[in-house]
Amino acid sequence: MKKTLFLFLIALTIGVHAQIDKGFSLSLSSGITTPTGDYQKYIKKGDTGEPLGFPIDFYGYTKERTGKSQFNIDASYQFGGFGAGLSFGKFKHEISSLVYELDFPTLLQGGEIDGMYYGIGPDYAFSFGKLKMISSIRAGMMNLDIANFTASYNGDDTDVPIEILSTTLNPKNETSLTYSSFGLQFSYPVLKKLNLFVKADYFSTFGDGIQVDDNYYLPFNLETDDNEITIEDVEHFTLPDFLETESRFIKPQMFNIGVGLSYTFGGNKRIKRPAKNTSLQQEEKPQQQEEKARKIVLTYPENGSQFKDGKTFKKFKWEVLGKDFDNPNYVIEVKSISKRGKTYTGDSKETAASVAKVFQDEKLSGQYVWRVIETKTGESSDFKSFTSSDCKFTMTVTNVEIECIGYVGSDRKYKICFDSTYESSVGDLTYNNTGSGLSVYDQSYGTLAYNLVSPNTALLPQIGASTTTVSYCFETLVDSNVTSIGFALQGDDLDPSPVTCQPGISNGVEELPSCICDECDDININFDNFNITSDTQNPSVFTFDGAINVNKPIYGLEFQVLSINYSSSPSACSNGVTSVESSGMFLQAGTSINNSSSIQFINESASQSPNSNNNASKNIKYLSNSALNGAIPVSLNIGLPQPIQGLDTGCCQIDYELCMKVKILYEDGTCKTCTQTKCFNFNNQ
Repeated sequence: MKKTLFLFLIALTIGVHAQIDKGFSLSLSSGITTPTGDYQKYIKKGDTGEPLGFPIDFYGYTKERTGKSQFNIDASYQFGGFGAGLSFGKFKHEISSLVYELDFPTLLQGGEIDGMYYGIGPDYAFSFGKLKMISSIRAGMMNLDIANFTASYNGDDTDVPIEILSTTLNPKNETSLTYSSFGLQFSYPVLKKLNLFVKADYFSTFGDGIQVDDNYYLPFNLETDDNEITIEDVEHFTLPDFLETESRFIKPQMFNIGVGLSYTFGGNKRIKRPAKNTSLQQEEKPQQQEEKARKIVLTYPENGSQFKDGKTFKKFKWEVLGKDFDNPNYVIEVKSISKRGKTYTGDSKETAASVAKVFQDEKLSGQYVWRVIETKTGESSDFKSFTSSDCKFTMTVTNVEIECIGYVGSDRKYKICFDSTYESSVGDLTYNNTGSGLSVYDQSYGTLAYNLVSPNTALLPQIGASTTTVSYCFETLVDSNVTSIGFALQGDDLDPSPVTCQPGISNGVEELPSCICDECDDININFDNFNITSDTQNPSVFTFDGAINVNKPIYGLEFQVLSINYSSSPSACSNGVTSVESSGMFLQAGTSINNSSSIQFINESASQSPNSNNNASKNIKYLSNSALNGAIPVSLNIGLPQPIQGLDTGCCQIDYELCMKVKILYEDGTCKTCTQTKCFNFNNQ
């Protein structure tokens, strides 16, 4: 069992990419626990009692597969795919003892095993769309508390039950064992930071186990002509001469199944996973793959570090993940946000650089962002930020979240939200002076335009005498060259003297999420039942007639011709593409979507042909003022190569393959889209 579960965990670890969320989470669960292995099975059976040979059975450590309650608390931190966690839990089982197979009244009491465990170990997280799975390994200590088990004769002929069997913990025995466990947890979000999950864990203990002693009398009756035990028999076989004692060891093994809730706390950056790309890509060479996987990662100072009271660090540090650079030459680039973009640089052959060398012994004061560039390859790290100040304040940014709102033309529009927390004995946080406020920048520190949006459309003052938190959101538009977005809050000078005391903090999102969101996982697009017919008057025009079926309301449709392939038989019976309109173009005449001809045709101008027709396009779009549901009627007229003039289709067969992309707009007023590609194979017969 343990080997199978371990191999299953390893296979999942190798086969699935890690979730990119980071942060601290707390999980609570409860369920049932079931003994397994030798902890549950018989260990001896069919012993014969003396002197009359009544059979007895010696059971294993617990009653047969008795499911009891279990409870678990787990606290963990995910650094990305990998994480670490602490577990604490409790469980109950029932200990068994000798069981007499003789039919006489017996009173059974006690026998519960109360267990408690606490352990530590690594986690690894995976994601399947919104479903998240965490595999965990724990090792630690397990404590057992065992209630004595007794069996007593309880016939009608006695007023007080007479004890004939007891199972007790050996007084010389320790009650703690080391254990290990392997677990799987599947969770699904039910609220913003709250997840519902199911989990399964397998536990096994080490060492000899915990010793228990069985003290019992072998029952017999004094009358040989019946098979009934009476009070006279009991009083006789419970004499000291008939007492038997045996010892055995308990080593818990169990399988726990539970259901619970987990909550993720602030400080983590949530990035929605990109949708899977199912298009074919050219295979990369191993060297290209290694270089693509290589990355410069900044390690010190950590992002958002604050150095106070004139204290600073001595060195910038970083590391290279993946293939090392050959004879590297690094440049450290530091930009001061407080001093309107003043830049400091230094170089190094190692993965560290002196702060004094970079700043030329200038005193650090204010907010800075920094990165490292390897000059021979041009490869660069992401940016990180730090603050150095002589004044006393505490300022943090937490709960950074990013969402792609959609596209504006070819640019992406992102919304970033965060919480700003401030406290200072020097003064309040205000944003009135020149140079103060919010600044937004890309991975090269290039300034990005932004708009503050709800819940606060302007920066608010924060009282320093008590700790206060304000939530902000801003929207920014970026082109395809932007790979990360940083932002900084810079307050006014709190000290009117020559000493500069400007509270500030920087943060950002190093990996931008895809603008195709997870919602596409729940949206089905079906356009399989299309009829394709040719125009008898114009054999170059084909009508694609049918319906787009969607399982959720949408607000628009877009079609784009990706490619056409054709072949004629005999090969000389067609001149192929003879005009822009016959090159696989949507033709405005006769085309309708949702029974409407109000369709946007992207003007055809790339060909620069004198025969260009702006009523023909490779790309058309239809937008609705209200939600579209169910089957949406579509009729598309498309121009394709035709037979040579004078030949009918019977003399010239043309086979076509046309591939088009269908994009649906699933949210009113935005450009959020889901896309499918469909290829049609047909002929002109």
